[in-house]
Amino acid sequence: MYAIMLHAQDRSMYIPPEQRVETPQANQAEQSYGATSRFFVGGNFGFTFLGDYNYVGISPLVGYRLTSWFSPGINLNLNFVTDKTVPDQTTHYTTIGAGVFTRFFPFQWLYLQIQPEYNQYQVKVKSGGTTIDQQTYHVFSLLMGGGYVQRISENAYFNFGVLYDVIQNPHSPYYGIPVVQGGINLGF
Repeated sequence: MYAIMLHAQDRSMYIPPEQRVETPQANQAEQSYGATSRFFVGGNFGFTFLGDYNYVGISPLVGYRLTSWFSPGINLNLNFVTDKTVPDQTTHYTTIGAGVFTRFFPFQWLYLQIQPEYNQYQVKVKSGGTTIDQQTYHVFSLLMGGGYVQRISENAYFNFGVLYDVIQNPHSPYYGIPVVQGGINLGF
């Protein structure tokens, strides 16, 4: 799977909390931010085309930098999978969902994340053009984890993170697998 992740956010959020509070410049910068400069947008886009197995997914997010070390937000999920690996059978998986997330930056290079989500997960199996099975699941997931952030230029950061669904509902799209995220964050 390939993923591209773009975030537009203020680069000062990667400064350690102790440096953000103790310096006069950090206090002035914190006070000078307007409401619009605290918002950030981003998300994930992924795809896999392997002949008999195809995946396309998009997960946009919007967040608000409440403080220099704490950022809550909302996210949406939309994923489509077509699996033809079983002879004479096609299985379609569709996930539509939403959630909230909270990121805490204890250091400029480390974030911790909690992300509860609610997803509707549909599985449809066809054989010979006829639907032979169809199931819809409504699944709550609780993704927890963290990641690494590395500044690569004035307004760009490399980001890599791993989340894991701690509930592990067998019908969850995250059942038994970690959620690996990575990409470039762009600050504006």
